[in-house]
Amino acid sequence: MNETEWRRIYGVSGGEKLPLVTIIAINWNYAAYLLTALRSAVAQDYPALEIIVLDNGSEDDSPALIRTFVEQNPQVRFIQLAQNIGQLGAAHHILTQHPVSGDYASFLDTDDFLFPHFISHHIRAHLLLNNGADVSTGDTLQVDRHGTIVAGNMPHWWKELGVDRPGWVDTAVTTHQDAPQRLSVTLIPPTQRRWCWYPGTSIVYRRPKIERLMRAIRDPIEVKFALDASAAPFCHTEGGSIMLNEPLSGYRIHGRNSSVTAPQLQHFDSGRASFEKGNKRQERWFRKNFRKQRTA
Repeated sequence: MNETEWRRIYGVSGGEKLPLVTIIAINWNYAAYLLTALRSAVAQDYPALEIIVLDNGSEDDSPALIRTFVEQNPQVRFIQLAQNIGQLGAAHHILTQHPVSGDYASFLDTDDFLFPHFISHHIRAHLLLNNGADVSTGDTLQVDRHGTIVAGNMPHWWKELGVDRPGWVDTAVTTHQDAPQRLSVTLIPPTQRRWCWYPGTSIVYRRPKIERLMRAIRDPIEVKFALDASAAPFCHTEGGSIMLNEPLSGYRIHGRNSSVTAPQLQHFDSGRASFEKGNKRQERWFRKNFRKQRTA
């Protein structure tokens, strides 16, 4: 699909070049799921893509699988590290040590996967709203290790009936087509401080904002630190967030997830992993080791 066709199909008028999006797949010992993730990246119907895959010192068959995949898909760049430096460390390495050209960046956990229209729906929302948001997030299906759907969406505190969401705006944006579509989105103000995003793969960031975050990082970065736990709140602080109210990716539950040990259902706690303590530890590290950067 070329850019003219994309604008027609997705209802986004304009003659300027579409923003480039970089998909960064970070892998560590996920050979069992890796190819599904990478195939979902190259299958995106968005026409302006850069794709990078980083192997984080895997000890399984991942490096060989990636090399074969890159031979078959030469548009994909491969970065191989000798040892695991963690998800946040890997993102920091890529964004500070390697050229990344995208106007937006999406970080793909290689146990998850993207639906073919994932990038298109995020970028369409940013272009149609043009509200200055630096981060967008979409709902996700939960699947088991075999890819079978076990939950149709991801539960969240703000989905509970009667929950106060000050400043949140549930709205619809209209596409630019002969038969316009009304797209349901939620605008979350920068004043929202409680975690409100879907898991890491579901998030798209403006690259200049997340690069500011990476430039602010001070070593050491613990291997267990998650990218989204720092990146989503940081990128949200000035322009807020766009929430897309539909599943756009698959979140795999398989026992090694950092945040859940079983499928999560609304109104039912099926058992959290020990991520809460780790998240608070990362937050303390964030406050201690990051320079305050309020403006660009």
